[in-house]
Amino acid sequence: MKTENGALAPEADNAARLVKALMERYAIKAEDIPAASQRSAFRMTWIYWQELLHQFGLQLRHFGHRGNAAIGDDTIVYINLRTSQWWIEQQSRGGWQTSVRDWGVESLRTYLDQHARSYSFFRR
Repeated sequence: MKTENGALAPEADNAARLVKALMERYAIKAEDIPAASQRSAFRMTWIYWQELLHQFGLQLRHFGHRGNAAIGDDTIVYINLRTSQWWIEQQSRGGWQTSVRDWGVESLRTYLDQHARSYSFFRR
């Protein structure tokens, strides 16, 4: 807890004293504490990926930190939630082959804009 992140000075001071007391009580060394990463503060949830795929008429299936969605009959997008990495596998005569690999929701949106049609029962 830091004042730079919006905490009041007494709150930050109290948190620092609590951390120090717990470290002393349980013999925790400073090097035993993993460094806080900015990335964990902005960890994504499946809802971002689900909404993106829904825009293209695709259904996300996920379990734990891995998910996928079929794009037609011969293409699957796989997503790793922990790393925000996604990749496309396409069926070929020799089996399934990875054709594209990237990170982030926006890069997948760009790919889908170029390669996936939004499926609909209604014609305009």
